[in-house]
Amino acid sequence: MAALPAAGRHQEGSHRRGPAQDRRDVRDERTRRQRASAGDRPAARPQSRRGHTSTPDLRVIEQGSPRNHGAASDFAGKRVAYQGEPGAYSDEAVSAVFPGAEAVGFPTFRLTFDALSMGAVDSAVLPVENSSAGVVQEVSDLLWELPGLRVVREHVQPVRHCLLGWPGPVDRALSHPQALAQCDRYLHSRQIRSVAFHDTAGAARAVAEQRQPGTAAIASKAAAARYGLYVLAESIQDDSENRTRFVVVEKGDPARPRQATSGHREADSKWKGSIAFVTAHRPGSLAHALDCFAQRSVNLTRLDSRPILGRPFEYRFYLDFSINGEASAREAAEAALSALEEASAEIKLFGTYPAF
Repeated sequence: MAALPAAGRHQEGSHRRGPAQDRRDVRDERTRRQRASAGDRPAARPQSRRGHTSTPDLRVIEQGSPRNHGAASDFAGKRVAYQGEPGAYSDEAVSAVFPGAEAVGFPTFRLTFDALSMGAVDSAVLPVENSSAGVVQEVSDLLWELPGLRVVREHVQPVRHCLLGWPGPVDRALSHPQALAQCDRYLHSRQIRSVAFHDTAGAARAVAEQRQPGTAAIASKAAAARYGLYVLAESIQDDSENRTRFVVVEKGDPARPRQATSGHREADSKWKGSIAFVTAHRPGSLAHALDCFAQRSVNLTRLDSRPILGRPFEYRFYLDFSINGEASAREAAEAALSALEEASAEIKLFGTYPAF
């Protein structure tokens, strides 16, 4: 059996350092600026979700071992923020997008954004939607709220959830609420109670450190390797095609559709634009806004809404559109964006960027 890591310590490679000091630096800066926000509060303790309790005896598939982070560095010296702990899916996304970069984890999305805004990191890799559980709304809200940031690319990553723990019966599973939602059928069928945790990898670490009988975590195989846990079950997500879409966020001005060719071959490039907007509060205003794209044959790939605080029953809309990279498509998307800017009461372009 692989040895457990000491409590509170991560098994890190040479190019990954623990995020504790970075979190302290960001919090100190936030205190000096006297910026009160929800991100200053410590993560809430795990809260139980409704479910049935039972004790199914799960067969061990394998036990993890520490993974090697010593691969050649393509982005040496680059610091990239993510929300979570080492071994989280966002940590894996950082490795996929920026191999060899220094990945720096933060406990909340707001602290992750603050680290980027303050220049403590060069980029941030953030989840925006999951193919089965839907939109990660807090990330979209922070993109709207915070100035001076832009989306520069996207990354789509398959998500294969595993049940991690110790051999024997399991009656409750800790994980991030999104991960629990993505495994709802599996948990319900085995009468395993869901317990919300701030992060998938953090849940795995807690299970490794606490060794509570009957308690498991839902996280990745990488988390099992990092924290020395057994993989009790693999691919337990409800959707076998489960995927999460991440965006890379950096400081700077967002690119417009007409700029969707820089550094890429036009004909072979797929691009995407992301916008948030508020319409005038009158009948037909949303239909008029969407018609800006329909009239120019610009395809929409996402549309969702969010209530506006302090303005009951008024909504902010989040929209993604696609561009195939050809000159005519860029011109059509640019014209659609300009028309929407004229039609909207408020609008913010997050960026135009290479798509998956």
